[in-house]
Amino acid sequence: MRLYATQTSPYARKVRIALLEKNIPCALEWVDLRAADHGALEHNPLGKIPVLVRNDGSAVYDSAVIIQYLEILRPEPAIIPHDPEARIETLRIEALASGIMDTTVAWVLEQRHSKDCQDAGMLQRARGKVLAALAVLQEEACAWKDVAAAPVLNLAQIATIAAVGYVDLRAPDFLLQFPDLTAWMHSLRQRPGISATAPQ
Repeated sequence: MRLYATQTSPYARKVRIALLEKNIPCALEWVDLRAADHGALEHNPLGKIPVLVRNDGSAVYDSAVIIQYLEILRPEPAIIPHDPEARIETLRIEALASGIMDTTVAWVLEQRHSKDCQDAGMLQRARGKVLAALAVLQEEACAWKDVAAAPVLNLAQIATIAAVGYVDLRAPDFLLQFPDLTAWMHSLRQRPGISATAPQ
């Protein structure tokens, strides 16, 4: 299989961590999303990443669907719990982390406009949403203090790492009021799936 990704995409990082946690071999192909003919376009008409191209040439996208496919491809070790209540809780946190990614990406893109063209209201609202969601993740992470040596991370933890790592990359001041969340993320830095996927 081959995964089309960028080195900074939090969505791609979520999939890359999942691949490593589940020990699924997969080639990586870096793409430049600014290029008019980047490789992912051949497999996803939207040109978005990540895109997973299976061995038969068929494509799977986006990140949430790829994760579900990986669970089907290799059920064990599971990163989504089998217990119904635990499963819903894990998917809820994944959705929250994905919302942080979406909102932070929008904030970054708006920040790239010249100052006189920026929508100050949008920037303020986006910041408020990210901060509110990070506060929830910080509470969740309090229950994950001993996961550094766990056999496998679950999807809630994987998605949280991808989201918080992206915020740390693009808007690190957002994390200043969440030292416990930041400390939790840093406690996992030596885990192979985390260190190998750190944004560059």
